[in-house]
Amino acid sequence: MIRLMSATLLLISLLYIGCSHSAESNKNAATGVPPAATEKRDDQGNTPLLQAVNNGDTPEVKKLVESGADVNAASNSGVTPLMNAAGMGNKEAVELLLQKGANVNYRTAGNYTALMNAALVGHVEIVKVLLAAGADPTVKDAGGRTALNYAEEKDRKDIVDLLKPKMGAQASH
Repeated sequence: MIRLMSATLLLISLLYIGCSHSAESNKNAATGVPPAATEKRDDQGNTPLLQAVNNGDTPEVKKLVESGADVNAASNSGVTPLMNAAGMGNKEAVELLLQKGANVNYRTAGNYTALMNAALVGHVEIVKVLLAAGADPTVKDAGGRTALNYAEEKDRKDIVDLLKPKMGAQASH
């Protein structure tokens, strides 16, 4: 009973505090973007941050991240802003997302990662950034392929040379 009363008092206090602020105070002071606006999704589940990444709009990515956008929010298909920034070769966005806590080893339902995306497309600098941030090159997707396999399939020798030493016994032959 005491816990219920304490929880009720806490809730009432939070509601009072929340209602005592004007709508203008609900905006991020640095960017002027309301917090809810950073998480509104389109019909494919893309947040404004993911849309900005997809559009290659790095200034907007920075603005949204500074406004508190969830850097790990995935679309309906499981793709994150980091995955798409990596696949697009947008090094500035990749580094910003990682600095703000993007999960470098996030996996889609099919176990696909940002490292696989960068290796497949051939963005060697992105592969280096992801590896430096702790990306696991030994992860296998649902088809049993690693980032190294993707690089090999596309004849990305520079990326193969980066990944092979990190694979240990899993390196393909």
